[in-house]
Amino acid sequence: MRTGHRHTVVHRVPLLAATALAGLTVAQFVHTVRDRNRWPICSNNMFNQVLPDRVPQLRVRLRDGTRWTEPRQVYGLLPLEFFRVVDICAAVLMENEDERVRDAFCRRVVERLNTRPWKGFDEVAPSERPAAPEGFTGLELLLVTVDTADYSRATDSPLHDHRTLHRWEADRCCAG
Repeated sequence: MRTGHRHTVVHRVPLLAATALAGLTVAQFVHTVRDRNRWPICSNNMFNQVLPDRVPQLRVRLRDGTRWTEPRQVYGLLPLEFFRVVDICAAVLMENEDERVRDAFCRRVVERLNTRPWKGFDEVAPSERPAAPEGFTGLELLLVTVDTADYSRATDSPLHDHRTLHRWEADRCCAG
């Protein structure tokens, strides 16, 4: 008789495990849709968020020799994960008010781009590469607005409301 009881319990384990997994899956789905976090279930909202119609974003222009580039993403300025580059640029060039710190940061970024470029890997974008023989000679950080109704990720355009947050240029008398 004991053997029969044990046999019934063994068959219930997969059923209980499947029920628990189904319950967790449903709970996860509900939390994700409602964008709610209740331990131990989270909404996974890192990639799931509702954005307003118009979103402010950072862009950079680089002076390539004597010509300024079109605005582009900031990801290729530092050999770090793209989301860290955005946060660092915002902290140094938006939140920090010390012009000397801003200028020193821009100078070091430009020097690194000119002397030690890197390849992209995983979430690290490849470095910006100058076309002019003298390399990059300036950096301008912009705050732009992206309108979700007309924005194209493929072309990174159109960008609206360009506002210069900081502009650094190397000393022209010493550049070639």
